[in-house]
Amino acid sequence: MPEIITLNYQLTKELWRIFFEAHYSADHSLKMRYLWGVTCIVIGALGFGGFYESWIIAVLLMITGFFGVLSKQILVLKSLRSACKHPFFDKELTVTVSPEEISVRSGNAGYSQPWNNFVGYRRLEPGFLLYHDQNAFFFIPASAATAGHAKRIVQILEAAEVQEL
Repeated sequence: MPEIITLNYQLTKELWRIFFEAHYSADHSLKMRYLWGVTCIVIGALGFGGFYESWIIAVLLMITGFFGVLSKQILVLKSLRSACKHPFFDKELTVTVSPEEISVRSGNAGYSQPWNNFVGYRRLEPGFLLYHDQNAFFFIPASAATAGHAKRIVQILEAAEVQEL
């Protein structure tokens, strides 16, 4: 197995969206917010149905409920707006994964990050999410890597003591 893995992929808006959705889907607090949102919508609907007399409370519960239910989508849209400002947005990336670091290049620009700068990783349906902190991550799409590459990336992450989240 080669020590260094080189991957190429286009950093498109659709790819960002897929990874933001995967990231926020793994957030347990957003799942709870969704459930509380559904509960608020049901209680608010009961108010409109005459179960209790205050239509103001029913409206406030409905607004709160819809905010809870739509939180994930709102965060994805907000994150996508920020991603469009990324210097490598919609550019071809060359990502090199080695036992020491991950390096990213696009044209003449690029950067490197040693593995100790990452607090953890997730391997989800769209690929690898490599976390700098709870909300900042770099991603490697599964479509850019072969099964052998993915296995070797996991080995490199484990050897570098990057925790699986």
